[in-house]
Amino acid sequence: MGLASLILVLALAVGRIAGGRVSELGELRIRDAQWLVAALLAQVLGSLAANVYRPAYASGLVASAVLAAYFAYRNRRLAGVPLAALGLLLNALVVVLNGSMPVSPHSAARAGVPSQALVLAADPRHEAMGPQTRLAFLGAFVPVPLPAHREVDSPGDVLLAAGIGLLVVTGMSKGSPGRRGYFREPARDESPVQ
Repeated sequence: MGLASLILVLALAVGRIAGGRVSELGELRIRDAQWLVAALLAQVLGSLAANVYRPAYASGLVASAVLAAYFAYRNRRLAGVPLAALGLLLNALVVVLNGSMPVSPHSAARAGVPSQALVLAADPRHEAMGPQTRLAFLGAFVPVPLPAHREVDSPGDVLLAAGIGLLVVTGMSKGSPGRRGYFREPARDESPVQ
């Protein structure tokens, strides 16, 4: 989550530099937010249950991806939402095919993740990437050597972070699509430009 947090902070800064305001985010027309809440809840519950029943993580992630996909469909006109949903779907796909998220130990070392922090055998949500890994190109192999939090992310994580960033930057602008009142009928005294 370090990458997503960094992208969020950078998106807020870029949005502000571009003349946007954080208060404009409250004007976005977000539909059916309960589906996004349910998606987050499914992922958290699956993650917690994985300590008792390892396949629960994959099940929770699939449920989360399906719920997030519906939310994304309902909010497809909001910039960044489809991109974030694609990231979640790619993560769910690689987890379902492998039972957990495959992580590249080589990339973890390149990111500076200490070997004692990378105990994949004991983690029901992650496993070491190897020759048996299905769709390894969707696994966690992108080193993110942030000073405060070193991690290895998947392409799905990168897309999710990019989608959040895009939503924030465009949402801070008054003229972005998906805003309340953005699509309006012209007033009667407004004549179309010819």
